[in-house]
Amino acid sequence: MPERERGRGVLESGFRVLRALPDADEHRQMSSLAELTSIPRSTVHRLLRQLRRSKAVELRADGRWTVSPQLVETVVRAQPFGGVRTGVNRVIQGLRDQTGATVSLVVPTETSLVAMEMIPGREALPIDAYAGVEMPDATAAGLVLDPGTPQSVRRRPFAAAVDDQDLLDGLTCYARLLILPDGRRASLQIATSSRLRAESFAPHVQRAALTIEALTARNGH
Repeated sequence: MPERERGRGVLESGFRVLRALPDADEHRQMSSLAELTSIPRSTVHRLLRQLRRSKAVELRADGRWTVSPQLVETVVRAQPFGGVRTGVNRVIQGLRDQTGATVSLVVPTETSLVAMEMIPGREALPIDAYAGVEMPDATAAGLVLDPGTPQSVRRRPFAAAVDDQDLLDGLTCYARLLILPDGRRASLQIATSSRLRAESFAPHVQRAALTIEALTARNGH
């Protein structure tokens, strides 16, 4: 099985465990999760450890697993997309198909930046590419989301910013700020190798960002 297919299978299994966690019997949590997901108990435990590393779940002092406050906060912050989530996902997928880049929808939490959605591109990049991953503050998405950041040579017109191998050799990013109707902020970011500089796809990102903003505006938030 190709490595990408194996990775997708692990990701899907992780989400199955995450979705089942609130419904699991607290007194026999691991066995209950295995029954609810049809995933072997040993694999469930391994997936929970992986979810813990991405800060999606926490292990309580009494030995029970719970959804992390960070994930709950991310879901709450994602609510402006709630009524148009399908449409937004179509826009993100379309941007990925147009550019071949890894596309992320990034939201801020109290302590970090999180990729609420992430679709891997056609190239292998030196980053973790999955929904829920924590993003560096210094990435292009972080730059546009922080209004207190001083003027930078990495800023671009139309509420955008770039990362041209500033964080990792061979990695370039272009991000555009999303202003949502209720005043919340998010960022649409693409990541590519230095061979295909992300900034060269700026018009595509800008059009996708305008479409997402229009979708949320029509949703009445």
